[in-house]
Amino acid sequence: MVFRILTVFILTFAIAISGCTKSHPGNYAQPEVEAQVKKSLELIEIQLTADAAGGYSGTGKNAEGESYKLKISQDAVLKRLSWKADGDRGDMREGNFQFE
Repeated sequence: MVFRILTVFILTFAIAISGCTKSHPGNYAQPEVEAQVKKSLELIEIQLTADAAGGYSGTGKNAEGESYKLKISQDAVLKRLSWKADGDRGDMREGNFQFE
């Protein structure tokens, strides 16, 4: 009985830590994604929500006050984040970041 409980605990722990770490490329945690996109797009504010496909969507704002609608996807094979940002003043940006 103790062996079963210990086995279940170990398996649960292993699954929990393997999901969103750098050792599991392409599945980066929301704070890390927000920081990279915020830096790359020079935003002062960012708010993202995870989507069912493993990416994120949300909004951001730059220092000049332009608001952006953001769509971010992750590619596990390429270890890359890709984003599309549509500004409310007509600015449209697309880019990506390659994790090492």
